[in-house]
Amino acid sequence: MTACINKAQLLGFLGEDPVRREMQQGGAIVSLRVATTERWKAADGQRRESTEWHSVVIFNEALGKTAMSYLRKGSAVYVEGAIRYRRYTDRDNVERKVSEIVVPKFGGDLKLMDSRQGETASREESGKDRAAGGSPPLDDEVPF
Repeated sequence: MTACINKAQLLGFLGEDPVRREMQQGGAIVSLRVATTERWKAADGQRRESTEWHSVVIFNEALGKTAMSYLRKGSAVYVEGAIRYRRYTDRDNVERKVSEIVVPKFGGDLKLMDSRQGETASREESGKDRAAGGSPPLDDEVPF
């Protein structure tokens, strides 16, 4: 028997706060925009980078609540789900095709990669530059 796998794993930064939408048949979905940045040194010696933006849709209720509670623009996140393509017609009657990483109702994964922030951390301090590939601040505190 031949097995097939449709699995995508992303480790990146959020480009905007998560968005929650209610479905007509009940339940909710949470949408994320995740940026992944690849860096390399070109043959001419110049440093290059390329950022890809991914749409993530979470159908899992518990993971959606976690995303809405703890993730903000600039948060580091690991997402695991399936790649899905769908077509839709926009307001101008133009047919569009989008690809999404779908975290299903049962299965998939979402991990928060940022260290826990204190209660005093403000939402405005969300790390705008990190979504574009900046580096996180260093923590010099030793845990022991």
